[in-house]
Amino acid sequence: MLSLIKGFGRKKTSLLYTDQRFQVKKLLEAQFLLSRTVLLFYLDIINMSDIEVKYGYSAASKIIYQLDHILNAACHAVFRNNAHLVAVQKLWGDDYAIYISWDGTYSNEAFHLLCLELKREVEERLNRQITYSKMSKISVHIGYARMEGHDITKEMYMSVKFASQMAKVGLMSEEFKNMEHFHQIVENENVHTLLQPIVSLKTGIPLGWESLIRGPEGSNFHSPGALFSYAQKTGRNFEFESLCRRKAVENLKNLDSSYKLFINLDARSIDDPFLLRGQIFKWFEKYELNPHNIVFEITERHAIKNFASFRDMIQEYRKKGYLIAVDDAGAGYSSLEAIAEIYPDYIKMDMTLVRNIDVDPVKQALLETFVKFANKVKCKLIAEGIETESELEAVINLGVDYGQGFFLARPAKQQTSITDTAVNFIRRMEQQRKHLEIGEEFTNKVGDILTSTICVTKETTVREVHNIFERNHKIDGVVVLQDKQPVGLIMRFQIYQILGGQYGISLYYEKPISQIMNNSPLIVDKRAKIDEVAKLAMERESFHLYDVIIVTEKDNYLGIVSVQSLLDMLAKVQLELAVISNPLTGLPGNIRIEREIVARIEKRQDFSVIYCDLDRFKFFNDQYGFEIGDEIIRRTAQMFATAIRVTGSKGSFLGHIGGDDFIIITLPEFAKEIAGYVLSNFYTHFKNIMDIDFTDNEQNVLSISLASVRCSPDRYKNPMQVSEMAAKVKKASKKINGLSFVEDESLL
Repeated sequence: MLSLIKGFGRKKTSLLYTDQRFQVKKLLEAQFLLSRTVLLFYLDIINMSDIEVKYGYSAASKIIYQLDHILNAACHAVFRNNAHLVAVQKLWGDDYAIYISWDGTYSNEAFHLLCLELKREVEERLNRQITYSKMSKISVHIGYARMEGHDITKEMYMSVKFASQMAKVGLMSEEFKNMEHFHQIVENENVHTLLQPIVSLKTGIPLGWESLIRGPEGSNFHSPGALFSYAQKTGRNFEFESLCRRKAVENLKNLDSSYKLFINLDARSIDDPFLLRGQIFKWFEKYELNPHNIVFEITERHAIKNFASFRDMIQEYRKKGYLIAVDDAGAGYSSLEAIAEIYPDYIKMDMTLVRNIDVDPVKQALLETFVKFANKVKCKLIAEGIETESELEAVINLGVDYGQGFFLARPAKQQTSITDTAVNFIRRMEQQRKHLEIGEEFTNKVGDILTSTICVTKETTVREVHNIFERNHKIDGVVVLQDKQPVGLIMRFQIYQILGGQYGISLYYEKPISQIMNNSPLIVDKRAKIDEVAKLAMERESFHLYDVIIVTEKDNYLGIVSVQSLLDMLAKVQLELAVISNPLTGLPGNIRIEREIVARIEKRQDFSVIYCDLDRFKFFNDQYGFEIGDEIIRRTAQMFATAIRVTGSKGSFLGHIGGDDFIIITLPEFAKEIAGYVLSNFYTHFKNIMDIDFTDNEQNVLSISLASVRCSPDRYKNPMQVSEMAAKVKKASKKINGLSFVEDESLL
């Protein structure tokens, strides 16, 4: 049966079946050519399957027959004035699609009222035809969807889907309004992105930014949770996620090539063709960017069902140059399996694991395990959701590489850096770590190996810098200065790469060098140690891994150091360390201890030396063997290092004299605090060593004697004099049974 009606006549009409959709499309095309507003009304009978079970197939068929024949009259009664009935289409069973067009535009409220009126009219007419006395009144679901006319075939399908979803939740429900609003958001692409920095927890410098989607401000859909929830409810997941990623990629045009853009990617959308081919690479070419700028965060809102095909698809991304992160690790459906299968470049720890980690030992132990794992597989760890200074301190102490969260920086429309409070805290923590690192390495200063290069100003043109490289073949980098202070760096290979592009010369040749220089080169003070600078250099992104390091004195430019010369010097330093460090603990041995004391005496510093000696260590070494003895020595070293760290004694030095003798050099105000920690926590550091009870061996109880010597300026001339005084104090300390601490002042 067919109903193709031009206007509302009173003639008897029939219905258009699904195999005649082509005819509906033609009719709709004609309406859109007339610039008319087209609406689809979806209608079906509520609980039709229950009616068939209760009253039989014959009764159900008669109801559908009656509905077939009253729809035209019901539409005639409801839609008047300039309304035009385009077609009535029977979809399947008791489901119908009614296409209506109008001149002009109308509000959703007006369509909503028409929908309710049509529902009432159909129900009244249908129930008048029903003759079953015991049958309850029949009701219908009804919903509507506006059609735009851009892609009629697709819209016919999507409109029925949308209108049927609306019909099921009810026209008067809040859910109906929310679904309608969500569909409008998707159709109008009314979403925007915010950027939140992901920063190094050693330097405070951004690794990149995560792109976060937001809906209209002030609406129920401003938060991403609501958006993705309704994308799932309405079956528009792929479409919505594709929109989000497209919005995110548009931010690449403002992204420096040294940074990353982190984009969420649902595991079910991994085969999105937009990301593997097509328009996206045209954008990259236009903005001179590469896929290595993009890190896809594989989100775990849904489990990955087929890891074999998923892994193959991930490999396609890697071949294109994209980087991969596993998001929400520790909280998703299968994060451990995903990590094992796809070998990510980054692992993002879920914020639920980071929340209150500063006071939760279980979370600390779990994150510490992830840190060890990430180090072994050469993967970087990112802690999400850092909201307090204490949480930041905890994840830094556990060795996490990068962090993200409100305490560092809130999401913003632009690429922002982290707050001054956060960056200063990170730098303080890093300085403290360097001072407290067990076995602090003896190194020369980076200022001892610097060389010079040519410097220019920010206004110098790219053409002039290119000519500098052409004339000076031994120069690999040019430093950009402003008032004697370095503000940028351009390397030879970088400028050649930029100018070698299709539009490089025409775009940049006469522009100032500031437009293409590296705005955040590695800059260090001349007093920085070789090993520290080498670590910072190796932590840079691969694109800048071999950039020269700029050296300053009081923030003014002094020279540069190449990576090659840095590594050569580091190799020499490490060779020396292997000779003068204790092989069991890795701590500085007697040569470096003596150097440290001499240096502090010569600088006329006020410091204290704590000599540490285990009591009755020989008994346990003889009783249980050398392996247990070595373990006691190692744990003693760890205990001293922990004491230095928790007391915050900056500038402290820890050395291993030999055997069970250690030395701590610190500021006088920290000596008692360090000793206090050792005396209070001594036995906790020796738990679980073959179930040995170190406090229950009659006269052979393991303990420690601490002797502190104050070395005020000019009091001692050399390490020998300090050692002689320490021997006297240690003798007094050993006369005390059990754990003891004696200061030289008590003997004066």
